[in-house]
Amino acid sequence: MPRIIAAGHALPPHVVSQKEVRKTAEHLFTGKIANLKKLLALFDRCRIEERQFMRPLEWYLAARTPSERNRVYQEDGMELLDRAARNCLAAAGMSPDRVDHLIFVSSTGHATPTLDARLINVLGMRPSTTRLPIWGLGCAGGAAGLARAFDHCRAHPRDAVLLSALECCSLTFCEGDLSKKNLVATALFADGAAAVLVVGDEVDLSGPEILATGSHLFPDSYRIMGWDFLDDGMQLVLSPKLPSIVKQALPALIDRFLEEQRLQRCDLVHYVTHPGGAKVLDAYWESLSLAPEELEFSAEVLRRHGNISSVTVLVILEKWLNSPRASRPGHGLLSAFGPGFSAELVLFRV
Repeated sequence: MPRIIAAGHALPPHVVSQKEVRKTAEHLFTGKIANLKKLLALFDRCRIEERQFMRPLEWYLAARTPSERNRVYQEDGMELLDRAARNCLAAAGMSPDRVDHLIFVSSTGHATPTLDARLINVLGMRPSTTRLPIWGLGCAGGAAGLARAFDHCRAHPRDAVLLSALECCSLTFCEGDLSKKNLVATALFADGAAAVLVVGDEVDLSGPEILATGSHLFPDSYRIMGWDFLDDGMQLVLSPKLPSIVKQALPALIDRFLEEQRLQRCDLVHYVTHPGGAKVLDAYWESLSLAPEELEFSAEVLRRHGNISSVTVLVILEKWLNSPRASRPGHGLLSAFGPGFSAELVLFRV
């Protein structure tokens, strides 16, 4: 079966504490949003201590055009993609010209050609490297990208696939948006890039095996999570029902997926889980009856980096790969929810 060999990530240089962001939001929205003090409590309940942004905090206080934000996504984002890919390949001991297929996942900026074309040139990959850009899967994009890497390696067992993801969630902030959703986004999301190397079973490298993947689209759930595109930029779509949906649907969703592989939840030893936010993390813990340490990497990444959309689960995967836990034999589940509303599941085995 295809195997996960290594992962790497890169973060922007502007590190901001949650307290600083809260103070800035209070200054910006005082007198403009009703019940602001009550809403600001969101910042304290997120279990986030600090995040990394593409620009210094004061940059976001001025009105920015969509083209100005997108220029930062393309230029500074490209630098993050480059670093993340190099970190991943260095960890795997593989040169860029050995990569056969490049998958690029993103939802927070636009470029045509997509940034994977630039990455091939910057890294010095072969001109024959095939590429697959995937846009719009949001927080589920990292897991879905890993599933597509699995598909490619099943069909091409001699190939090496580099999955890359870039999200610049802070660039979607609109200082004129006075909605509660904008405050939620301000309290939760952040920026970064990640990469994962997956190889077919005829490549002489070792790592956890990917056994199966699954997707689930919840019917008529388009307004649970996503983006609206307005004249001045992107506005978050995020339903308060999301944590309860996850809590109610998750056990049966995982049980059906595992049953197809003749497994049960008790067979799972490892969890690589996109946290979404504190309430979603709680939904995992409670609905699956997990011990706190089983999602410790998810909680740590949320605390130190916030929600980086598709990138987050890949950063968590990297932490797991580099930990003693990755040597413990057994099955594991990588999972994430995203716009659609949808779920992506990846079953692996050590």
